[in-house]
Amino acid sequence: MKQHALEMDEEARRKHIALYVNEYSVDLGEEGRLAVETLFQKAKENGFIQSVPGTIFIHKIVEL
Repeated sequence: MKQHALEMDEEARRKHIALYVNEYSVDLGEEGRLAVETLFQKAKENGFIQSVPGTIFIHKIVEL
């Protein structure tokens, strides 16, 4: 990321990353999964998608 954000100072890069990489990056938990399911349902209700996929989540254990 640093290569592609040369005009961004270190603190700004850290804040940008923190927006997207957080405790939900490893495990959405029940609240996060419900949020994603709700987003898909609302997208269907509002005509953005035709159906909600049967499998939204991939369960893969990644060792850090």
